[in-house]
Amino acid sequence: MVISLTLLPLSSFFSTRLQLPEGHVYLFYLPMAMMVAMLMVFDWLALPGITLALALRYFNLFTPGHALTTCLIFIINLSCCWLGYHLQAGRRWGVTVGAWRVLSARLFWLSFLLTTLSVMLLQLMVTLGVIPESAAVVSRDPFTLRTLINYQSFLLSCMAMTPLYYCVIRILRDPRFARQLFQRMKRQVSEEVSAPEIACWLGLLCLLLMVFGWLSTVLDHVRVGDYAMMLLLPTMLWSATRFGYLLTSLSWSLVLITLFQFREQFLVNPAMYNHLAVIFSNLLIFTLTLIILSTSGTRQRRIISQTRRAALIDPIIDLPNLRALSGELSRHPHSTLCFLRIPELDLLSRTYGLQLRIQYKRGLAAHLRPQLQPHEGVYQLPGFDLALRLEKSAYALRVEEIAAALNDYRLLWDGLPLQPEVGVSYCHIKPPVSQLHELLGEMSALAEVSLHSRRAEQLQEGSVSTLQTTQEKVNTLQAVQRALQEGGFVLMAQRIEGTRGDDFHEVLLNMVDSNGELIEHARFLTVVHECGMTWEIDRWLLAQTLDFIATHRETLPAARLAVKLFATSFCRPHLANEIGAMLAERGVEPWQLIIEVAESPVLSDVYWGNQTMIRLRQIGCRVIIDGFGAGYASYLRLNNVQADMLKIDGGLARNILNSSLDYQIVESICRLARLKKMQVVAMEVQEQPVAAALKNMGVDYLQGTAIGQAMPLSGLSQASGASH
Repeated sequence: MVISLTLLPLSSFFSTRLQLPEGHVYLFYLPMAMMVAMLMVFDWLALPGITLALALRYFNLFTPGHALTTCLIFIINLSCCWLGYHLQAGRRWGVTVGAWRVLSARLFWLSFLLTTLSVMLLQLMVTLGVIPESAAVVSRDPFTLRTLINYQSFLLSCMAMTPLYYCVIRILRDPRFARQLFQRMKRQVSEEVSAPEIACWLGLLCLLLMVFGWLSTVLDHVRVGDYAMMLLLPTMLWSATRFGYLLTSLSWSLVLITLFQFREQFLVNPAMYNHLAVIFSNLLIFTLTLIILSTSGTRQRRIISQTRRAALIDPIIDLPNLRALSGELSRHPHSTLCFLRIPELDLLSRTYGLQLRIQYKRGLAAHLRPQLQPHEGVYQLPGFDLALRLEKSAYALRVEEIAAALNDYRLLWDGLPLQPEVGVSYCHIKPPVSQLHELLGEMSALAEVSLHSRRAEQLQEGSVSTLQTTQEKVNTLQAVQRALQEGGFVLMAQRIEGTRGDDFHEVLLNMVDSNGELIEHARFLTVVHECGMTWEIDRWLLAQTLDFIATHRETLPAARLAVKLFATSFCRPHLANEIGAMLAERGVEPWQLIIEVAESPVLSDVYWGNQTMIRLRQIGCRVIIDGFGAGYASYLRLNNVQADMLKIDGGLARNILNSSLDYQIVESICRLARLKKMQVVAMEVQEQPVAAALKNMGVDYLQGTAIGQAMPLSGLSQASGASH
């Protein structure tokens, strides 16, 4: 109310008008813009203050009837137009000036319709004689240039001056808005604009206004206003396209106020209404052009800025991506880059789906944020890796704290706590970083080393040759590919003794290097898993094993061979059908093939792993769960396992005579297996006393050096012939 009572008299005082023989005409009618701005800031609460301010003004100028009619015209028009705008804009009615979504609604309801209704009601009151023609801005005859000019001035004032009044009222309400307004202006300016460009534009604008002021004092009968429009047009278009809506609209409001101070120079003869009407038409079109152009330009730059920011965020994981990391490294003089490698996440995501990987990375990032400073961050990398950018200060202690925080994080998935191992490597970086991808590759290999060393590895220490480790992996991968093409794999067979005489053999996969030396499977299978070649290896192993059974059908008619497949192969929906086709093609009986799979999260009724086991058993193959007791929550998942045998983890079996706890665990596994009608296989049996103890527990099969050493698969037929 105080603002209304203060601004309305000031607005009336500074409103520009000309006194002509037919009556006065307004060049600028500021009270209308002030009242609209009050509604935009205070909503309906502005009406009492506006009503009181109008009453105090007009009851002092006119007769009571005349003053009451004028006040009612303003209040009724403001209320109707504000209600219509409210209904169309909805909850966005109060957004700041220049918002593209409500621009059309504001121009229609708060400029065009408000001005039109006000002039029409004033015209009606003058025509009916309620308001005397001498005290009105319209004539009794509505079709006059004086009425048109006043209508144009009202409309121009609402369009051009409302933003200025809005900002002034917001600052009067809360002075802190001035700083916020300045920040908004800066954000709306194009990124390519420099401070000298703004200074050049501002200097040109001030120079033009000074020249017009000087010309108005020394030249007579010259249409300075026409020349002003011709020169101001490109200057303001420059602002509209480069500097945004706020700076353009506020500067244009001030320019109009300044120009109308030279109002006598707009006409060769003040009585020439035609010339004045043309000038106002040009100003209206130009103002509307500036509003639309500056608003659309600001909106376009904001959309581009949002798009650029979105390009720095991974849309799935919702974390900053590699491009954002590169930008942050270039902006900071010193940084510590940490690489987090989580290889088990690949297997878990294949088992449970991509959603697990997404939730794990999001949860891990949220878990690490309390350890980070304000300008540090967690960044998404392709696959199952993450990166952290830290400030260089106190980096050693920081990395240790982060490594400790990593060990504390667990993801609860379907009631199952998952805690895959995380490898950590780090290094110090100074911009520019021209080969970030190569650096991340080295850090990835070093993080792989961290999984075995159980500590964060620093790239600059040189304790581990990262390039050498990477080259070894590349060489191993190439050797695996050559072995698949040229037959470089060697199949070994190890006897598994049955306590009831039903022995069988497990086929072990080894590889020969370029020097002809054997490479154990544990050495190269990690590389096979990382490079996604698991099914190629499993398919080759199955084919070779079945070919051996088919070839030696006469010498080994009852041969049973066990083949260990990767857990990821069990997630193939058609694995059982593929194995069935391979058996039928070679004429091998299904009972002769035993499939092993490591205990892992794939053993669940709702996923393909367990469905594959069920299908394999249906076609006649037997299934062994390998390494039971050492994986993820084995006992919790035992109720859902659909296998024929459990192979006890070797670490438990070989220590039963030295550890009572291991003894009790193995004994409990045997009891649970009998309840499930499953047989038990004990691996890594290295001593006969251990073998005897396992037999007493009820273990059905024994495997280890105490039972038999591994031998070439081809030697099985020779051993069988010698025994016969």
